[in-house]
Amino acid sequence: MQQTKKANFSEFAIVSLTLGIISFIQLGGLEKAVAAIVFGILSLKRIASPRSDSRGEGLAAAGIVLGVIYAIIAAVAIFTFMRNPELIQQLLQRK
Repeated sequence: MQQTKKANFSEFAIVSLTLGIISFIQLGGLEKAVAAIVFGILSLKRIASPRSDSRGEGLAAAGIVLGVIYAIIAAVAIFTFMRNPELIQQLLQRK
């Protein structure tokens, strides 16, 4: 009987996707989005190495995409509030 080695998902790919999702759930998740991008890139590099039997390119790519999307949204929000500080006052007065 011949044993085949089953490829495991890369831990970094799983962490990247998880952080990408969590960055959207929690307010102020910019650091989580950046970490999702970093872990995704590291995961893709590890998976691509010739000695690796890991898989999870899709998970890593999804984590990177979610991290980039959140980082863009956060950058636009920060830029908007810096250019129009009265928007913060208006938002705080509504509550």
